[in-house]
Amino acid sequence: MHPQLKMKTLPTLLASLLAVSCSIQAANWSALRGSDGTAVSPESEFPLSWSAKENIAWKTKLSGKGTSSPVVHGNLIFVTTQLENEDLMTLSFDLKTGRPIWEKKMGNGRLPTHDFHNMATPTPVTDGKHVWVFFGTGDLVCLTTSGEEVWRRNLRTEHADYNTNHGMGNSPLLHDGSLYIACMHQGPSYLLALNAATGKILWKKDRNLEAREEGNDSYSTPIVVEVNGHDQIVLSGAEHLNAYDPITGKEIWRVGDLQVPHPYGRTIAGPTAGEGKVITVASGFRNQGFLVGVTPAHEGDSVVVDHDWKQKRYSPDCPTPVIYGGKVFTIRDDGMASCIDIKTGNAHWQERLFAENVKVSPVAANGYIYFTTGQSQYQGVKSIRDI
Repeated sequence: MHPQLKMKTLPTLLASLLAVSCSIQAANWSALRGSDGTAVSPESEFPLSWSAKENIAWKTKLSGKGTSSPVVHGNLIFVTTQLENEDLMTLSFDLKTGRPIWEKKMGNGRLPTHDFHNMATPTPVTDGKHVWVFFGTGDLVCLTTSGEEVWRRNLRTEHADYNTNHGMGNSPLLHDGSLYIACMHQGPSYLLALNAATGKILWKKDRNLEAREEGNDSYSTPIVVEVNGHDQIVLSGAEHLNAYDPITGKEIWRVGDLQVPHPYGRTIAGPTAGEGKVITVASGFRNQGFLVGVTPAHEGDSVVVDHDWKQKRYSPDCPTPVIYGGKVFTIRDDGMASCIDIKTGNAHWQERLFAENVKVSPVAANGYIYFTTGQSQYQGVKSIRDI
């Protein structure tokens, strides 16, 4: 079926927070790509078009800049930014009105990054009582939702200085009272588990997997995958896809051989999971990477797992795919969107949605996929019905 397309433009000069619905949504969106990391919303009352005068609940200015996503829990929104004087900020807003509630300085400083982002790239995570914020300087801070500091660490000074070509961009994962953070770069790399309430380190798993140079850099975020009734922490980077036991850090399975035929093999898109599969991207720089589908292994099975399918033509670089209705939806950085069968890797369709440089991951809701460019004076947004 040929997709039905809707497109409007949203001004980005104010770095605005938009509640793009006539009625503010009830479900929490408490982490990167939603509370469960799938980028799928359970809500149904989303608009299919909007403009400066249509279906905008409110808009407010942010102090500073950043590419972290806002997170929502209850009636609160949290987001991070960095000011021109390099101060690192956490901000809280009222969901219904957009009214600023509080703004707190978390630290200061800047390391080398790509022009597209700064130290406020990692997205916060919240459980409605606390909010955890991480910055590209290595500063990791736990706050109450009223803005009071509970604990802080600096992972860069505690473990190793960062050596990435484009800056640190991994967001923290909160699961069952533990906080998981990946630091993957051209220095000592690791996956870290901390007690979310106290900041105490529970375990640290080295991830020095002998990838080629920039292939060691990864800006992806771990996700939780349930396999045979047990949770696994799944992470992509350094030309591998790995699963770990959330309690002990023991490696459960891995997929290797995710090298790409170009020297810029860093992993930007994160893994995603659903319907019995894990989908990950091998660096799709200039459309030279590939997409793989994997059936995750149970505890006790072989550690080395092969992929079920490999798709070269439709692989993104920056945007993380979304799984919805038995299909995998991707958009390449050149604006070409695709719909891929999750079982076979075969394509249902490919459509050019934008002529711009696309860096934003798609999200799904109510039978639609929402694609956003995020690059230029105006953001292009298209919704596709293909379910």
